Amino acid sequence: MANFLHSKTYNGGTVYPVHALETSGLLRRAEPLLTPEQLVSRFLKGIPLMFRNGDVFTADELKDRINLAINTAELLLGRNITREAFNEKAPFDYNLYKAFIHIHTEHGPIVSLEELAIVSSDNQNIFTVPSQWIEAANFSKGLINVIPLLAAFGTNQVAGSPVGPSTPGQFAAGGIAFLSTLGPGSSVPAYWGIKYTAGLTSVEGKYPIPVNELIGSVAAIDILSEIAATFFFTSQSLSQDGIAQSSSGPGPLVFQLRIQELMLKRDELVRKLKGIFGSKYFISNI
Repeated sequence: MANFLHSKTYNGGTVYPVHALETSGLLRRAEPLLTPEQLVSRFLKGIPLMFRNGDVFTADELKDRINLAINTAELLLGRNITREAFNEKAPFDYNLYKAFIHIHTEHGPIVSLEELAIVSSDNQNIFTVPSQWIEAANFSKGLINVIPLLAAFGTNQVAGSPVGPSTPGQFAAGGIAFLSTLGPGSSVPAYWGIKYTAGLTSVEGKYPIPVNELIGSVAAIDILSEIAATFFFTSQSLSQDGIAQSSSGPGPLVFQLRIQELMLKRDELVRKLKGIFGSKYFISNI
């Protein structure tokens, strides 16, 4: 479990809007995850959720479709929607180290950073970076920078509390000695140990409304496609005693227009949310 006692967070306060210290309260920005009732009222209103054989979508089945849509939305965004704790290792790159370390985490946006340390291959903590040095302004992009404001390199003590469960003010100097041996062109795989929490919510149970829109769009597309596939015929005719009647319809394309509209909305939301919570391109200094 993550240790939130010494975690580092950005003072902006909220994940969405990014860096918002306080909102006006005139517009709702976050809400609980999409419910089956909201899925129907926002995306499927007026559409009979019934198959030709009489089967209907139950509330539990709609919940299951929402759960599937959340997982799909996470894959589309490349970001976690719910908050999760992660423990990963990042390589040492001299050029990025000179650019204030500059670590991109695999997941984001970062809600809180529990520990950033130099960790050996046998998982021994060599040096824990003090929380005062960690710049959290770009946590929304999954970016960690280190700005050493204290003249503590090469010493055994640092004023203040570290990030993580170590004893306040005590740091091993071994990591600094190891760091001093690395020069231009140096590269070490799995050098930095990072423990952090990431997700699209800073308060559990409250998610950005655009994220719910994306989840609803993905779920509605799947539901409409599943129902439309049961409309086999595009035309029907009936004749008796010289009297004939015929009718035609779109068949499996019955919900095609609505599906296309939802797909456009989905793609636009993915593009916008990726722009807010992540970089589309990663450029190294190598």
